[in-house]
Amino acid sequence: MFGELESNFFLLVKLNKDKAFNLVFDAYWNTLYKQACKKVHCNEIAQDLVQDVFVSLWDKIEFLDAEGSVLAYLFAILRNKILKLYEKDEVRLRYAVSVASVTAPSDLYSQNSMLEKELKTIIDTEIERMPLRMKEIYLLKKEDDLSIRQIAEDLSLSEQTVKNQLQMAYQRLRTRVKDYDSSLIMLALLISKHL
Repeated sequence: MFGELESNFFLLVKLNKDKAFNLVFDAYWNTLYKQACKKVHCNEIAQDLVQDVFVSLWDKIEFLDAEGSVLAYLFAILRNKILKLYEKDEVRLRYAVSVASVTAPSDLYSQNSMLEKELKTIIDTEIERMPLRMKEIYLLKKEDDLSIRQIAEDLSLSEQTVKNQLQMAYQRLRTRVKDYDSSLIMLALLISKHL
């Protein structure tokens, strides 16, 4: 399918640039968008990147090599745009580290304390969001340090039910901490290396 599309594309470019562009746009937009999403993990940024790819295609459409693959060309442009995005992010991060190292508290204890408070707030918020029974079991295990057997007896539940609830609670907390924007953590680690 793609081979026929690409040969039609190169013929069509000479006859009608707009139609050729629309043909490729319709055929490859989703493929490029999915690839961009995998790399940048943000739908809006992925859309912007793919849009930029097609702007580049439009600008150079008459100069493409008819022996080459349009899709390979588009993927190459996308890869370069993603790399440039990563480079910009690295520059921003270096700037943030340099600013933070000047203005941040100079002792590591203060930084760790701020980070611990932030993470504790995230975890406490997620515990509050848990279903009532899950929260109760989690708190009995973590705060009262009860065994699974003791919790099961106290709540008249099977041990397996307690294990399942704890496993789901731990999974929620892991997911929440992982999904949390880790830039603060990364920044704190980088700052501590530079002090």
